[in-house]
Amino acid sequence: MKKILIVGEDLEIGRTEEVYARGFSALGCEVRHFSWREVTSSLSSGGLWDKVAWRLAWQLLGKSANHKLVEQANQFQPDLTLVISPRLVHPDTILALQQKGLAFVFYTDNPVDAHHTHTNSWVKRGFPLWNAAFIWSQELVKRLMKNGVKQAFFHPFCSDVEYHFPQRQTNPIYDVAFIGNWDGSRKREQYLKAIADYRLGLWGSNYWNTHCQEVSLKGLCQGMCSYQEIPQILGSAKMGLNILRPQNEDGHNIRTYEIPATGTLMLSERSQELLNLFLEDKEAVYFSNPDELRQKVEYLLKNPDVMEVITEAGYQKALKNRITDRVTEIAALYEKIKFEQDNSLQLIHSQ
Repeated sequence: MKKILIVGEDLEIGRTEEVYARGFSALGCEVRHFSWREVTSSLSSGGLWDKVAWRLAWQLLGKSANHKLVEQANQFQPDLTLVISPRLVHPDTILALQQKGLAFVFYTDNPVDAHHTHTNSWVKRGFPLWNAAFIWSQELVKRLMKNGVKQAFFHPFCSDVEYHFPQRQTNPIYDVAFIGNWDGSRKREQYLKAIADYRLGLWGSNYWNTHCQEVSLKGLCQGMCSYQEIPQILGSAKMGLNILRPQNEDGHNIRTYEIPATGTLMLSERSQELLNLFLEDKEAVYFSNPDELRQKVEYLLKNPDVMEVITEAGYQKALKNRITDRVTEIAALYEKIKFEQDNSLQLIHSQ
């Protein structure tokens, strides 16, 4: 496997497609990018993502972009095409890509729920076509298989140690830091309300100021932060808070690795997937409701030695789950599937 085509929305630092491109380049592969944002700028306009407008326009715009994707694949001749979030990939395009090499997909959102930004008719029709599909939840692996995906694999997120590394302050100004947008479920509001009287740092979109109903959180949000600012922000707090979105409750999210990779204690909402990735009270600390969150914060602040031990163990676990580890896993699977395909062709030709 020498040539990789990575397909994603754009190449902003920290996006999954950009991180994986760096990972494959470090592995010695020649990497090319296909960006939906670059080939069709209107796909990225704010108004188009409106639910009604999107449903009216996405197929027309997507078909034009798909032609450009196939053209680039024809020119580059990749051994592997890795698609990050395939909602704009037409099923015929998957088949066209497979004329050049294998085609893998990484579902960064849940493609079997009903949300229009996660799935559509093209995504569902593409389920049985991919050579391999990756997703961040063991439970969703099972659901993908039930929906026709032939080879689905649990593929956790990872640590990006090039950008996320310890930047600890000697005297942290926050007890807890949370980086995350306001969520319509209001679950995040309830959790943050429970610890609002501690030194709480909050970063996210302006929805925290315009949509949040908890008075104790009003005006607390310091705005969005860049990907590069994450370690500095987490380094300014004694612990980093991870509250899962509803779609991630059966799995985990990117914060699972971002927080411990910066040498910060991860205080996370509990899920079975997370418990398997970071051991409870050894590599991370967990909670399942606002009261338990508050109890854990109070306990940890009174026991800095316990915090130190868990923080270091979590950091070491994060270092064992880097982007280089994930792309190596993908490369090994590529070799396995390619070997099986070649053997099948030889068998057919020999008959």
